[in-house]
Amino acid sequence: MVSRTDIEDAIRDDLVRAEQALKAIQGGAQPPVTLEALRPVAEERGMSLESMLADRLEKQGLLEAYGEALAGRETAAPMDRRVVDFSAFERVGKAAACRIVLGDNITGSGCLIGPSLVLTAWHVIASGAPGSVDPIREPISVLLADQTRRSVLKVSHYLSPCTIAEFANQFPANDADFVDCHDVALLRLSRPDGMRLNFLRVPDVAPRLPSQANVFVLDFPKGRPMGWGVGRVDPIVGFEARVPHDSATDGGSSGAACVNTRYELVGIHQGRWALARRLVPLARFHGPVMEQVRTDVAPRFLWSLTDTLDGQLVIGRDLFFEGVAEASRPGARVRGLRVSRLDVKAGTAGLAFSAALLENVLERDPGRHVLIRLGFDQPLQDLLGQVRRRAAEAGLTLEPDVAPEGARAGDTTPEAAAGDEARRLAQALDAAVLAKGPDRLLWFFFENPAAGLTEGERIAFEAFVGAALKQPRLRMVIAGFETISTPGAEFADAGAGVGEGPAGLVVDYVGHIKRREVEILVERAGRALQLDLGDVGVRQITNRALKNLPQQNGVFDIVHSVEIVAVVRERLAEWLDDQEDRS
Repeated sequence: MVSRTDIEDAIRDDLVRAEQALKAIQGGAQPPVTLEALRPVAEERGMSLESMLADRLEKQGLLEAYGEALAGRETAAPMDRRVVDFSAFERVGKAAACRIVLGDNITGSGCLIGPSLVLTAWHVIASGAPGSVDPIREPISVLLADQTRRSVLKVSHYLSPCTIAEFANQFPANDADFVDCHDVALLRLSRPDGMRLNFLRVPDVAPRLPSQANVFVLDFPKGRPMGWGVGRVDPIVGFEARVPHDSATDGGSSGAACVNTRYELVGIHQGRWALARRLVPLARFHGPVMEQVRTDVAPRFLWSLTDTLDGQLVIGRDLFFEGVAEASRPGARVRGLRVSRLDVKAGTAGLAFSAALLENVLERDPGRHVLIRLGFDQPLQDLLGQVRRRAAEAGLTLEPDVAPEGARAGDTTPEAAAGDEARRLAQALDAAVLAKGPDRLLWFFFENPAAGLTEGERIAFEAFVGAALKQPRLRMVIAGFETISTPGAEFADAGAGVGEGPAGLVVDYVGHIKRREVEILVERAGRALQLDLGDVGVRQITNRALKNLPQQNGVFDIVHSVEIVAVVRERLAEWLDDQEDRS
């Protein structure tokens, strides 16, 4: 039994909660009575506001109903209504928020929630109603914060449609109508751009949405960046599938991440609801989304070959790491990389470093990878024989090679003889690797020939590359060789090699350094060294490293990499010393 004293105490303790409960028990077409409207009446009668309201409720026989409404409303704590260190959130929001493109039209907003996962609303990517034939049928891409337009590799990681009524701009009557209809889509990008930009972490437990808690909506109204929407939620007691909020949104806002004042994901904006807007709470789809987030593991991107400031620092080679990671996956179509210079006259900068990168990455899993480096400093009269000898030196046992009649040198053309020998050699290598273990891989690194290849070397090289691509346990990185065509598919990124199709190599172009790549190096180094750089520190170090260097639209020639790295290393060391002195 609820007493009048209980009601007065509850109103006095939390006016926001009292206001929400008062709205909840009123119905009909008339505007609801508010505490603000009752306040002058209470003053005129010489009563406190809580006594005035309790008196009216008691006379109308509504004390019990009001008590139930109070009990059902969780109001926001002070922290839920205050913004602390907005700049910290803005760094993530600006980088993680993105736009969804259907065909060539921006249809809504989204947000990176992992290295390669984008969260948005199902209706943003749908061309047909729920339950229709092939509702997700148009090409989908994502326009990222840095204006990169990235293709979507897969849309079926997690899809939960909206209700048929919602798709028709109507609204279901109760929670039961929303079962398994959360209006959520999880998209996988073709590259882990979240590691390059940033992504919003999904909390382990879905945060609550107490009444009047602030939310930020990371949206793009009408497809344009216009800042973030700020508003408050107003949950309806007994109705959990959708939550009203009052942030200003517009067409193009659907699918945007909604974040609380602790900068935690709490849901996604869905659309308008009468005079309010509505969001889908994270609690409705937290489980299946977290399953995908936990498996969205990006390749390891090195900032230093030794994980220290003394080691060689790495600028702008993310595609290389992505390619190696994808090639390391069992059954992958990507069988390695082809590192090509944008300007073959600019020397070998970037090519030789690729060998060090590959060796470093593979050494971190020595039980799985075997690496053989082959150079052409000295003419190789028998390239395939050299491959066989080096494999034996690496501990692989190969059966003696016997060329069948008609396939020996002199019995047929040089191309045919080399092709047949390369096929036998690749098969023998694959079998030898399998004998070492089912998950082992054999890598070849082909170093760029300073003086070019002889005709015999070219024929043998092309034959071996073509044969090796057909073997499931052989991998390769070809550094240079720009004037020589090789068999197999060429992939613009690691994601392009996912799915059915011929095996091939990811093409990684070297020659330019972008400002953003230097910033990423500084950010990664700062995290590894536990430096409190912030955005200002990152900009300061990057500006210093690139000062007075020739550029074109923020792009610098790779010949300046030594200068850039020297300044970055020096400034990071200074920052580290200063931080240690302060501690």
